[in-house]
Amino acid sequence: MKLNLVNKIYIGIAIVLVLGIVWRVFSYKAWDRHYFFASVSAPYTYPIYLRDIYFIYPNEDEFGDGFSYTKEEVNNFKSSWGAEYYSPRVNDPMQFPKQLALQYVSYRDKKFYKDTLDLPRQTIENIFKEAKAKNQLLSISSNTGLNERQGLNFVVGIANDGDLVVWLRGMFFEKVLLKTKLKPKQLSPEDLYHGKKMGKEEYYRTVFEYMPDTIKNLINSGVDANAKYIDSPTHYIEKNNEYWESQKR
Repeated sequence: MKLNLVNKIYIGIAIVLVLGIVWRVFSYKAWDRHYFFASVSAPYTYPIYLRDIYFIYPNEDEFGDGFSYTKEEVNNFKSSWGAEYYSPRVNDPMQFPKQLALQYVSYRDKKFYKDTLDLPRQTIENIFKEAKAKNQLLSISSNTGLNERQGLNFVVGIANDGDLVVWLRGMFFEKVLLKTKLKPKQLSPEDLYHGKKMGKEEYYRTVFEYMPDTIKNLINSGVDANAKYIDSPTHYIEKNNEYWESQKR
């Protein structure tokens, strides 16, 4: 059959469309996407101000909801060690994050921290597979208003003296993904911008200006002066065990 010019154009368009669909399917990698939520916490008596915290994904053009809910709780000095957001919600499934980026200043030691940390993606994938096989995925609400999704929770704990831990949690388990110690950093003027350009001392005073006197009084009285929160249990399983058992009935 002899093809005229119009038919050749249509066939060319069809080929381009098919190739485009194939490229989109493989670039999106739907089979490699999962539902998860992220929280960040800090000990009540070791307050910090979080300028930023977020995951970096394999496709760096993608951004998840990140830690926006609990970041505000930390910055309003309402957080506690190992706490997670009480009402997690997810949007679209995401690929597992490859890095964690954060920047904060600590009230007690007046030090500034900024770093980007690699995450063990293969370990994360293995934990998800095991949790799914053992029916240990958590039910997480969806922002779309549809049925709940099944996934796990990442929780970052920022302890004293630059100590940091990342947990991955599901029903009846809590796994440590990362435990490390950050080094204080000298920050650029852009890092100290808070409504206007500031020096370190002004930035520090500004971000902690409204910290409650109750916390200041506890710190001044010596409470938790020698605490080592990085080694402190979160009691996550004990707090939720009764609820999970009731779900099984």
